Amino acid sequence: MSASLAVALGSAAPSYAQGKELVVVATGGAFEQALRKNFYEPFAEKTGAHIRPVAASNAETWTKVKAMREANAIGWDIVTAWPEDLVAQADSLVKLDCSRLSNLASEAVEGACTEHGLLRTMGGVSIVYDAKQFPQGGPQTWADFWDVKRFPGPRAMPNAGAPWWPLMAALMADGVPQDKLFPLDLDRAFKKLDELRPSITVWWRTGDQSMQLLRSGEIVMAMMWSGNGFVLKDQGMPVSVVWNQAVPNIAYWSVLKGGANEDKAYAFLDYFLTRPEAHLAFVNAFKYDTSNRNMLALLTPEDRGTRGSAPENMAKMAVIDPTWIAANRAAVIERWNRWLSK
Repeated sequence: MSASLAVALGSAAPSYAQGKELVVVATGGAFEQALRKNFYEPFAEKTGAHIRPVAASNAETWTKVKAMREANAIGWDIVTAWPEDLVAQADSLVKLDCSRLSNLASEAVEGACTEHGLLRTMGGVSIVYDAKQFPQGGPQTWADFWDVKRFPGPRAMPNAGAPWWPLMAALMADGVPQDKLFPLDLDRAFKKLDELRPSITVWWRTGDQSMQLLRSGEIVMAMMWSGNGFVLKDQGMPVSVVWNQAVPNIAYWSVLKGGANEDKAYAFLDYFLTRPEAHLAFVNAFKYDTSNRNMLALLTPEDRGTRGSAPENMAKMAVIDPTWIAANRAAVIERWNRWLSK
């Protein structure tokens, strides 16, 4: 756990005694600033309930949640959860009563409220490449990404807490259909990764790092978050983002069981669903769709076609099995770390 995270947690007790502060855990940096500007601060202004953001990675989040449960002292209210977390961490999460979200029917996309999480953001982990390097057209499949003869140059892939992403890419590169990836054949996937490993110059850990690798020209392509790819594009870089065979990257808001402010947490989730203009400002900054369906109507047809939630893009994506990942997560991460350390 980082020192800043420890300090943030340690300072939570007085506010919770008063029940006036809602603690929300998500990625920090510019992403947190956009959440603060478009959602946290307007919610506080409307309700008087101040939101204190805590920045934590997925691994930090669940390590701390476990410690808080063991200490019987839940100091957070809302956390960011991935689909597999909704399964693996179900005992730590409130079973959502979707009927308490009064804006759900009028504002949200279908299926936004699940048993243990409200859909927050949706994008993909995609091939992103420097189009200047491939004037005749760049890689469109993971098999292309692996083809260093047709598409030469250094690559980057993620080491960001979800090794099933590059493992899924490896299996697709080896010919496994994108809807038949699970259960993951780990032997086959690691063997395929062995082939590409000499061309992977960086295993990135943060979205900012992956973007800088393309900006600097250190790499010509990466497996990276689609949102970061579109941000680079908006900044004027000649990059292309490929939805074909992208791995879905979906995040939920989940309420921690035993927190002091469950009613306020529900109020924030309900508020989050509203104001399509705020969602539009947020998604224009990060290029991830949110659960507000009315925001989509504000996009131009051209912009709508670039979104991960566009039906034609969703149809191209890989199919993920969060239940399998939840059951096998620890073993996969342990094997991944051993492989990287070789």
